[in-house]
Amino acid sequence: MWAIDRTHLIILGVVLGIAAVAGLFLLLAPPTESASDMAGPSISNDPLPPIESVQDDAPPTSVAERIPDPVAAADPIPEPANLPPVEQVSPMPIVDGIIHTGEYAHAMEAGGFHVYWSSDSIVLRIGLLSPGTGYVAIGFDPDQRMQGANYIIGTVRNGRTEIRDDYGMGPLTHGSDIENGGTDNILAAAGRELDGQTTLEFVIPLDSGDPFDKPLTPGGTYDVLVAFHDTSDSFSTRHSQRGSGEIRLDDVQP
Repeated sequence: MWAIDRTHLIILGVVLGIAAVAGLFLLLAPPTESASDMAGPSISNDPLPPIESVQDDAPPTSVAERIPDPVAAADPIPEPANLPPVEQVSPMPIVDGIIHTGEYAHAMEAGGFHVYWSSDSIVLRIGLLSPGTGYVAIGFDPDQRMQGANYIIGTVRNGRTEIRDDYGMGPLTHGSDIENGGTDNILAAAGRELDGQTTLEFVIPLDSGDPFDKPLTPGGTYDVLVAFHDTSDSFSTRHSQRGSGEIRLDDVQP
């Protein structure tokens, strides 16, 4: 029979105490998940669908190519409806005392100087080029010689354009519309004197309503009287040369 001394009894008591505490701890601890529970759902062993292969010879795409173009992605702009053609309108002559090549639609020579004109349904634009430095004049639609004509007479004196609206009061006389109870209906005017020549440009209405202005009609043909003086700017001085001709207005309807 084994003899157990006091020291051995103490060691045995300690071991038994530790075992009792460990057993109590295991008894009170909450149940833990198993390894299978922590692993999550089981993975199927079924084969995965094949991945679509990429052509080896396809060029790589840049980041910009992979971003959709907002303009290309937008709806296409509808084509405009059939519209009537826009009428091409020629620019009107500029009243600046300079007659440019092709500025006026029509031209003629009468009495030693040139007459240029363009018209529409409202106004008549005239350019006169004289070989002298005195006044220039033109009369529209005379009845008998100078009588009944609507006269425009002008000059360039000391660089300033002077112009007047006259009326043929008799076969050999004309006078200012204003002095005879009418109105001055010159809408715009400009002149220039250069190299011994005088240029005068002006604009008048086709129908001013003045009893001393004969109405002009688009498409109408009218006789004109022209005159100029070589050196004098005085409207009362007899002309150096005169002439006559015919103009036809453009048939432009309003």
